Amino acid sequence: MTDTHILISWTAPERPPHARGKRWYLLSGLIAVLFLAYALYTQAWTFAVVIVLLAVIYGLIHGKQPIKHTVQISPQGLQWDKRLYAWSDFNNFWMLQGKGYVELHIDRKGPGQLIVQTGDCIPADIASALSQFIPPIFDRRESILDYIIRICKL
Repeated sequence: MTDTHILISWTAPERPPHARGKRWYLLSGLIAVLFLAYALYTQAWTFAVVIVLLAVIYGLIHGKQPIKHTVQISPQGLQWDKRLYAWSDFNNFWMLQGKGYVELHIDRKGPGQLIVQTGDCIPADIASALSQFIPPIFDRRESILDYIIRICKL
């Protein structure tokens, strides 16, 4: 018989909410306009279209609240919303402490990671439950691209 006992469960957004003030929007808009002006000046029409599309897509994606995911950890595996991942699908996990949030990164054996905030759950409790099944990495840092995205509040 399979043990379906849930060790820990929480619901949290996929990304931290960033406070973007008028200054952030003015600076971002100015940068986009400068790139667009350069593209038009150099007659790089494809670049101009890409700049406009990026601005529109960014507005659509970040104009709404982040999706909240429900995560459950059990001996069977990790339940991510309605999908159950076996522990054999993962390599390891690590946590990133940000300003006002903690982000859980679970490295998959295939491409990509599962990334979710820890929400109201105590990160040490999550780490304790996860470390029963996959090893933690304590010295892992975010990539330079993730660092830039976080600093620029993208």
